[in-house]
Amino acid sequence: MFRSETKTGLPYAELNTGGKIYLLRLTALSAVRLEERLGMSVYEAVGKTDEMKVVSELLYALIEGLKPEFTLRDTYTVIDEYISEGGTLRSLVCVIAEALKISGFFGQDSDAQENS
Repeated sequence: MFRSETKTGLPYAELNTGGKIYLLRLTALSAVRLEERLGMSVYEAVGKTDEMKVVSELLYALIEGLKPEFTLRDTYTVIDEYISEGGTLRSLVCVIAEALKISGFFGQDSDAQENS
C-alpha cells in the first residue's frame, strides 16, 4: 500500500486504496494551509492523531500537496475506502507519519538540519 519514490524530483509516498494511487507529500503551501485550518503546527497535529479531524486534515494536506484540486470531502472517501479494504486508522496514521518523514518533517535528515 505504501512506498517511497522520487519520480517528480521531490520525494513522496504512495497510498493505494479504492483502486487509485494517491501521492503523499507535504509541501510548504499545504503545511501552511493545514496549520491555518487546525490552528496548530504540523508537529502539534501529529501529537493529536487520536482525533479523526486531525487525521483527516493531515491526509488531506498530504494529498493536496501534489494534487491541489483534491478536496477535504474526497479525503473522507479515501479514508472510508482504506478502512473498508481492511486498513485501520492506526495503520493510516503510520502511513501519514512516514509521508511526513519523507517530506522532511521528521527523521535523520530533518534532525541533522535542525542541528546545523
